[in-house]
Amino acid sequence: MWSLALNPSGTLLALGCEDGTIRILSLADDSLTHLRKFDRAKSRILSLAWGPPILKSSKQKQKAQDDDDESDEDDEDLWTDSWIVAGCSDSSIRKFIFETGRAAERMTVDKARGERTLVWTVGVLG
Repeated sequence: MWSLALNPSGTLLALGCEDGTIRILSLADDSLTHLRKFDRAKSRILSLAWGPPILKSSKQKQKAQDDDDESDEDDEDLWTDSWIVAGCSDSSIRKFIFETGRAAERMTVDKARGERTLVWTVGVLG
């Protein structure tokens, strides 16, 4: 494991691994439970950052409201995680969609003197 990042709501932990995968762990109920594994990249995941949460679709919102036993609306039920940015050891930055676990976008950074650039830190603004 090379990196870890907590989601904005503090309920999930993303782990960037040597084998190129991002693993998601749940922190619910004061326990650490493996939820899922994202598609594998072909390089180490050196750094991670969560994107901002997004509003759930109207169908998902209605289901969340139907599942809620109390009549008051909980704002946390209306939001979901959007994506994760990963800095990699192959001179690339990848954006993984949280819902699918697949890399949606990839950007390469310059190589210094022909050698790979290690992306040790990534951040998300906004």
